[in-house]
Amino acid sequence: MTPARHLARRTALALGPAAVLATLAACGPSQNRDASGSAASGTPAAEDLLERIRADKKVRIGIEGTYKPYAFHDDSGALVGFEKEIADAIAAGLGAEPEYIETEWDSLIAGLDVGKYDLVINNVGITDERKKKYLFSQPYAQTAGRIAVAEDSDIQTLADVSGRTAAQTATSNWAQAMTDLGAQILPVQGFAEGIELVLQGRADAIGNDLVSFNTYREEQPDAAFRLLEEPLPTNATVGVIMPSGQEGLQGAVDEVITRMKDDGSLAAIYQQWVGLDLTPQG
Repeated sequence: MTPARHLARRTALALGPAAVLATLAACGPSQNRDASGSAASGTPAAEDLLERIRADKKVRIGIEGTYKPYAFHDDSGALVGFEKEIADAIAAGLGAEPEYIETEWDSLIAGLDVGKYDLVINNVGITDERKKKYLFSQPYAQTAGRIAVAEDSDIQTLADVSGRTAAQTATSNWAQAMTDLGAQILPVQGFAEGIELVLQGRADAIGNDLVSFNTYREEQPDAAFRLLEEPLPTNATVGVIMPSGQEGLQGAVDEVITRMKDDGSLAAIYQQWVGLDLTPQG
């Protein structure tokens, strides 16, 4: 896998939850369904997840594992990255060992609905739409959106994006932000494919966070793209997402994140991996 392939990404908005759940129900683990096809007792709504996590001393965490520097596999095959370290700290704070369950983005959040894991820690933006169905922890990261275009592109401002093609994961908050600017979405599997299409001239632009673009530039210093000076108009915060009805787990995760903010360990993780502090302010 090339370094660029590690940069796959985004945040689910466009795909209807019923369609995602239908796919998961068809191919998900059989132990989560009973003979009639209804939810079995192992689904999130049937148990207190915090109680079970503390009893089993294991927490199941959904993650992509393909998005450098968030969470990815290094040359030795080990899962590493700053979100992986944050997830490790949260698991330790819950008194549990983390079990990472790697899942593609488009079905990652919906995996919570079928009891595939207890938490998702994967750069998930906190949105009002998601909060209608799931619980979020307090924010642990702040994102800074930018738009990349080919070096010779005539796109200079956000206004120029209207009517152009943007290579985005269709279910992401970045796709929504680009749609709001009037762009036509060209669906891709992730960040790496999206920026490659821009470099090949097959898409006009791509929106994503500054960390992703900086990491790509470090690995591909000759890549012929530039960032627009204007920031992408989104100021999303990122949190741990979990099933509804699990306020006990939400409170326990919040306690860990607060402690990490107060003792500086969260900022230290960010400095190590990206060279800047992504800790939310306020």
